[in-house]
Amino acid sequence: MTLKFFIDSTLYSYAQIYFSNRKWFGLLTLAATFIVPFNGIITLFAVIFSNLFALLLQYDKTKITLGFYGFNGLLIGAAFSFFYVPNPSFYLFLFIFLIIAFFITTAIENYFAVGFNLPGLSLPFVLSIFLFFIFNQNLNFLTVKSNLLLPDSGPMQLPYSVFLFFKSLGLLLLQQDVLSGVVIFITILIFSRIMAVLSIFGFAFSYFIMSLFPEQLQTNLTFTASFNSIITAIALGGSLIIPSNKSLFSVFVGTIFIVVFTIIFYNVLSPVALPVLVLPFNFTVLLLIYSLKFRAKFADLILLYFKPGAPEENFYYHQNRVSRFERYKFLNIDLPFHGEWKVSQGIDGKHTHKEDWKYAFDFIVTDEKGNSAKGSGKSLKDHYCYGLPVLAPLKGKVIKIIDNVKDNPIGEVNLEQNWGNTVIIDHGVNLFTSISHLKKDSIPVKKGDEVERGDVIGLCGNSGRSPEPHIHLQFQLNNKVGAKTHKFPFGHFLKRIDDRYTLHSAEFPNENNLIQNLEVNSILKDAFDFKLGDKLKFRYVKKGKEIVEEWEVKVDLTNTIYIESSNNATASFYNDGEVFYFTSYVGENEGVLYHFYLSAAQVPFCFKENLTWQDSFPLFLLSNIPLRVLSDFLILFHNPFYAKGEFSILEEKDDHLSSFIIGNTITLYGKGIFNFINSRRNYKLKVSNGKIKSVHLFEEGKEKFFAELINGEK
Repeated sequence: MTLKFFIDSTLYSYAQIYFSNRKWFGLLTLAATFIVPFNGIITLFAVIFSNLFALLLQYDKTKITLGFYGFNGLLIGAAFSFFYVPNPSFYLFLFIFLIIAFFITTAIENYFAVGFNLPGLSLPFVLSIFLFFIFNQNLNFLTVKSNLLLPDSGPMQLPYSVFLFFKSLGLLLLQQDVLSGVVIFITILIFSRIMAVLSIFGFAFSYFIMSLFPEQLQTNLTFTASFNSIITAIALGGSLIIPSNKSLFSVFVGTIFIVVFTIIFYNVLSPVALPVLVLPFNFTVLLLIYSLKFRAKFADLILLYFKPGAPEENFYYHQNRVSRFERYKFLNIDLPFHGEWKVSQGIDGKHTHKEDWKYAFDFIVTDEKGNSAKGSGKSLKDHYCYGLPVLAPLKGKVIKIIDNVKDNPIGEVNLEQNWGNTVIIDHGVNLFTSISHLKKDSIPVKKGDEVERGDVIGLCGNSGRSPEPHIHLQFQLNNKVGAKTHKFPFGHFLKRIDDRYTLHSAEFPNENNLIQNLEVNSILKDAFDFKLGDKLKFRYVKKGKEIVEEWEVKVDLTNTIYIESSNNATASFYNDGEVFYFTSYVGENEGVLYHFYLSAAQVPFCFKENLTWQDSFPLFLLSNIPLRVLSDFLILFHNPFYAKGEFSILEEKDDHLSSFIIGNTITLYGKGIFNFINSRRNYKLKVSNGKIKSVHLFEEGKEKFFAELINGEK
C-alpha cells in the first residue's frame, strides 16, 4: 500500500459525505472534525480502519480509494464519539461495529446497485448504528451523553436561525460544535456555489415548514429536519440530479418529504429509544430518485448518468453533451452516392413525402446553374444522375429486391408499380434502408447478400412513380416495400453553398441542399488514429522553464478510451472512422492535453477548401474565476453564457509533404444584460506525416501557448 493510496482513500472518504470528489474538500472536512480533537481522532481511526479492512479482504482498490467503504465507517466513528461517553468498552464495540458496518455496506450497495441501479447512500450507517443502539439498550455497556443538542448560539453569538444552519451542517458529520458547521459551509462554498445556495434553500424551506408545527414538535425535531433537508437539497438539487431551473422545485418537494418522514420516523423510533438520524434523507432521496426512473420523458430533472463532479461541472458536462451529441445515433449512415448531389425533396416534401412517408429523401445531380439535365432533358440519358452508381449507406443484408420495372419516359409515372426497382437492406438492429426508382436490371446484388458500406447496389433510374431520374431513400422499421418511414439522421455529410463547405453530423439535409459524403484523407485520419497503448511526448515552455508532457492512451472499465497526460489530466474521445471528437476533459486548465482538447474538439478526416464546422464547449474550461462564479450562481435560474468554436482547415506544403493547419476560434460570450462579455482565443493545430506536430494558442494576436511533438510511438 502506497502513501498516496492511504491519503487518497482517507480524504475521499470525508469528501463523499457531501457528494464531493475533491481531496482538498475531504481535508477541510477532516479538519472540521478536529474542532473537538477526540471526535476527530475517533472519526479518523474509523475511516482508516474501514479502508484497511476492505484492502485486507481484497475489495476493489479503486472503490476503496474513492471512499466507497470509508465514508460509512466515518459516520460510525462520528456517531460513537457523538452519542457515547468513552470507556474501555467504547473502543471494543467501535471496532466490532465498524466490521459489521463494513459488511452491511457491501451488501446494501451491491443489492441497491444490481436490483435498482441506486446508490446505497448512508443507509448502511443508519442500519449499523441502529443495531448497536438496540444491542446496548439493556446491557448499557456505553453511557449516552447528556445534552446532545444544546439550543444556544455558543461563543459566536449568532442569531438563532444562523446558528441552527451552521449547527445542522456540522450535525451531518455528527459534530456538536457550531464552528465545525462554519468550516464545512466555507468548504462547500469554495467547492460549489450551487451546493451552497441549495443548502441554504433546503434549510430555509425546512425552517419555515417546521415553524408551522406545535412548539413541542419544533423543539424535538427542528435540528433533525434541518440537517436532513440540507443534505437532501444538495443531493436532489445538483449532486444526483443535473442542476436546472427545476432544482429549487425539487428541493422544495424534497423538503416537504423530509419534514413528513422526520415526524413519521420520530413517532415510530422514539418509543424504542432510537434516533431518527439521516433516515429521512435516505428514504426521501431513494424514493424520489427511483420514481424518476420510470418517467415517459426525461426533459426535466435529469438523473446523473456519468461520474459525478461538482454540481456546476455536472451541469456544464450535461449541457455540452446534449448540444454536441444529443442527435447522435448508434449507427453512422452515409449518403448513398459518390460526389455531390442535390436534395430535390426532403422531409415533409411538397410532392410525395407526406404523413407516414414524410421522413424520406429524393436526390438528383445538378450542374452549376442548378439544371438536372443537359439539352432538352427529354431523354433519360440527358439527366446527370441517370445511370450513376447507387451505394449501400451502411453494412447490412439484402432482404428484398425488385429489379424488373421498366424506366419511365421523362414526365410519365408508373402508379401501379409505385416504388419501382428497389433494394431493402437490413442493418441488423431493427433498422432498414429502402432505396427506390433504380434502373431496370441494374441491381448486381441478390437477396441474402451481405453488403458493406459503399458497395454498389444498383444504378440511378426512373422506375415507378418517378417523372424524372432520381434516388428515393427512406429508413424504416420493417422489410416491407413502401413501409412507414422512420426518422433517422445521416452520420456525417458536407453541405456546399457557393464555394464554401460546412460539416454536418447526425443531421437531416434540407430540400435544395447540395451535399456529399466525406472523402477521408489518410494524413488526417492517421494523425488522430489513437490506439490503446500509444505514447506521445510534447514540449512547451512555462515561465521560462521547459516542460515535457507525456501522453498515454488507455481504456477504462466501461471501455471508454481516453488520453491520460503526465499532469493527471484525461480526455475521453471517440473515432468513428470519419470524424474524431472529444467527449470529455477532466483536469487543470493548462498543459498540452487541455489545449489539444480545445483545438481538436471535433475534426473530420476530410480536406476541402473553405471547409468549416462548429462546436460548443463547457464554460468552466474557458472562463476566468469571477465569470465562472457568476455563471455558477445563475445556473439555477438561467445561464446566459456560452462558448462556441468555429473551425477551419488549411493545407500547407512542407518539404513536398502535405501538412494541415486546423484552426479554431473560440468565442466566449454573454446574452441579454451580459452581452458586453465577449472574448476570443485562436488555436492552430498542425498535422503532418500522420502525426500531431504542434498546438498553438493566440489571444489578441499574441502567442500564449506553444507545444510541439518531440516523440510519438503509434
